[in-house]
Amino acid sequence: MKHPEPSPQQKRMDAIRNRVALAARNWELHADGGKLCLTATSREGTFLVATIADGAPIGESEMALSAPGDLIWLLDTYDALAGRYRALRAELRHQAPRQGHEKPKDYAAECAMKCAEPAFKVFLEERHGLAKPLTDERVASKVRSILNIRSRAELNDDPAAAARWQELRRAYEAWRKR
Repeated sequence: MKHPEPSPQQKRMDAIRNRVALAARNWELHADGGKLCLTATSREGTFLVATIADGAPIGESEMALSAPGDLIWLLDTYDALAGRYRALRAELRHQAPRQGHEKPKDYAAECAMKCAEPAFKVFLEERHGLAKPLTDERVASKVRSILNIRSRAELNDDPAAAARWQELRRAYEAWRKR
């Protein structure tokens, strides 16, 4: 199954997330003589990361020195809002049947059931390189990777993820009929 190419925005977001994941989470500002110093503390210790020279413009200095903390805060806030958005979409989907609408498919549950099928595991091994042993955990991880999702719950909340699941499911059914 071929995945759609990530958008430039998604590629940039992934790159930002990778940089933040590799960096320390504890950043501090110190004065050293006429300079402002930015340090990062991790398990390996505390390291000087940047120094702003005396006389540098205050706006640019604050921007550079605040960037690590601001970036971490923005990603955390984005993740919290995205989680809230998914929860609200799921809540609306569950309310819709009570309002006379057809109940939407539960792709997350369907995916979980397929992942437990021995034939689906073999399909993933043959067509998508799932490594042995074919454990439920490896299957779940492989499916999340193939579908470019963090959780199967996204299959119910993200139409693009649901479409990718439907395509994978069709490929599996065709493989079974071969």
